[in-house]
Amino acid sequence: MVTLVVLGVLLALGPWVRQPAPDFISEVDTNLYVRLEVDREDLDTIGVYGLSYSGSCSFTTPSGTSGEPQNHSVSSFDYGAEEWHLVQSLEVTESGTYSISCSNTTSEFGVASTDVVESARTRQFMWAMTWIALPTLGLVATVAFAVVTRVRDRRERAAAAARP
Repeated sequence: MVTLVVLGVLLALGPWVRQPAPDFISEVDTNLYVRLEVDREDLDTIGVYGLSYSGSCSFTTPSGTSGEPQNHSVSSFDYGAEEWHLVQSLEVTESGTYSISCSNTTSEFGVASTDVVESARTRQFMWAMTWIALPTLGLVATVAFAVVTRVRDRRERAAAAARP
């Protein structure tokens, strides 16, 4: 019975897990312009997330040169209830003030660390393992319970038949 309940819950939720929304370090806007002060200990990759994959962004590094963003095609993950998509990312290589500018009249953008993206595959794998392991464990437990009950009933019947 428990196996059927767990399987029903998993079927209702589906095999896909939604990822948490990025922890935005900027206000979300259609015409996004952000200046980020990055310290040496915060060097990482920052991502630009959008509600769609359209639009363009430009990055300026602290040295005044144009940053080289990595464009991302259709991501296999949606982030949060609003389905944020990683559009571009920029490797932060020097400390100082970075400028990020994005525009698209039909989609909003936000800037966040790419930690959510980096851990998304692990969360997806764990969800898949849960999807497979829980019903399997429930089925094994149900079969074991049925076998133990049947063996015990047979022993009790044999003992009752042996008594006069």
